[in-house]
Amino acid sequence: MPEEIAATLRKRIIRYMQKNEKSVRGWFPTWWFKFHVSGARDTPEIRRELERMKRKGLVEADHSQSNNTKWKLVEKLNEVTP
Repeated sequence: MPEEIAATLRKRIIRYMQKNEKSVRGWFPTWWFKFHVSGARDTPEIRRELERMKRKGLVEADHSQSNNTKWKLVEKLNEVTP
């Protein structure tokens, strides 16, 4: 069951990032998804899913600012629709 929830959250995150990529230059802070992706309950849950996505090569992370990790879809994923 938790895997199904994570997969659904992942799809919503990817859809949101693809839809809004140009409006924010493709980078999104972790907390942003809590307010813009339906079904996202809390920031730690979102962060865990983004970290899993990073390990799978779906997103890249920018840790240049302390306490404000930003995420971006990798280029190869932009060509694929979830």
